Amino acid sequence: MFRIRLFFILLAAIGLIARADAQAVRRDSAKAFQKVRECSAQMGPNVITFRFYQPTQSRDQFCEDVPETGSTTIVVDTMQDELRDMMVEIRIIEAAPNGDDESAPNEAYLPPAQFQTGVIQLEHDFKEKGDYVALVRARSEDGRKEYNARFAFSVGEEFLRAWTAVAIATVVALALGAGWYANAFGKRASQKRRPRNA
Repeated sequence: MFRIRLFFILLAAIGLIARADAQAVRRDSAKAFQKVRECSAQMGPNVITFRFYQPTQSRDQFCEDVPETGSTTIVVDTMQDELRDMMVEIRIIEAAPNGDDESAPNEAYLPPAQFQTGVIQLEHDFKEKGDYVALVRARSEDGRKEYNARFAFSVGEEFLRAWTAVAIATVVALALGAGWYANAFGKRASQKRRPRNA
């Protein structure tokens, strides 16, 4: 009975490995077809979208998970006309553990300017893996209107998260397999060594 249970646990662990692998593949395939809502943030009554490119690494565009550190192009599309007439600034900061965005030092900064085309581009070389936040502020020229948006993303952590899950499931499967093997074949060996009664 114990061996049967162990066998089913082993099958479940192998299923976890396959599932983690499949999820990693699905994430990679979905990158080219991410929906706008997945890469967007609310900014007052408006919506802005984010795209990340790493031209030296690949031709793909990314959203919340930038795969590698290094030179990265951040593109923000303001979409609505109202924002195109406002002064827009962008701060990139490391995500603060206490959630205090305002006091966090700038990782990258784009000073206030008008972007009549609606497209804002910022180049930055990320040196460290981790969680980051893009803070976008738009102000009208007369100062009467101000909108703010916050967009969280990670750099260099997607691969690590996916394969950590695979590694844990693999270790569990191997441990269970070794336990099942030792239990099944250990009993047989002890039975063979047991002396027969005359």
